[in-house]
Amino acid sequence: MRRTVTGVLAGVAAVGASATAGVLVALPAGVHGPGAALAELQGHTETSSHADAARAPEGAVPYWTRALGSDVTVVRPGEAYGEDDGSVRVDMELAAGSSTPSWCTPVPAPGMPWDGGGPWPDLTGEPALLCEGWTTVVVDGHLYAWAGPAPQA
Repeated sequence: MRRTVTGVLAGVAAVGASATAGVLVALPAGVHGPGAALAELQGHTETSSHADAARAPEGAVPYWTRALGSDVTVVRPGEAYGEDDGSVRVDMELAAGSSTPSWCTPVPAPGMPWDGGGPWPDLTGEPALLCEGWTTVVVDGHLYAWAGPAPQA
């Protein structure tokens, strides 16, 4: 009897572990950590990953990055978040030697991006620019940009 119960419990644990692993494998590459995974699974966020910025949906990345960005992660509010208020945040690697466009303007107090879950560095104190309605920060060749329901002017 004990062997049967132990075998059944081991089987249930194996099925549960396989199901969990399957769900984690199905999550986009930009979902890091249990909090971000839970937000994604509950529909609070919608994360997508793209090899380069040109493959990201229109409006998901600043237009000027389409030829320069790679390893792109886009996070938007999901269906469970409520009405789409235009919030989006994106991070990507920039091509070596590239920089923000000259027409970007400094943002003295950029605020914080929509949370969206997942890791972001502390951008406090980093110089921020406004480029096409996107608050933009570049740190060591990595671009962090976000836009909200009322882009900063």
